[in-house]
Amino acid sequence: SPNVAKEMHVGHLRSTIIGDTISRTLEFCGADVKRLNHVGDWGTQFGMLIEHMRAEGAEAEDQDIKDLQQLYRSAKQRFDEDE
Repeated sequence: SPNVAKEMHVGHLRSTIIGDTISRTLEFCGADVKRLNHVGDWGTQFGMLIEHMRAEGAEAEDQDIKDLQQLYRSAKQRFDEDE
């Protein structure tokens, strides 16, 4: 599923399209298919972003989506280095 902390793009559709294709194939073969799309865990990405913004003194109201994306990349790098 897509990373909800990043801007949506066509690459995020890949798993949904693959799942839809498999579902249609199974339905065609007579299977009873329940379609579900799990968006995923938002907690880790947004927790890292919020903590990094606090450390940088960045106010959410002052950011546009591009700023938040850059802050998220910096947060990811920072937290990956801490491991």
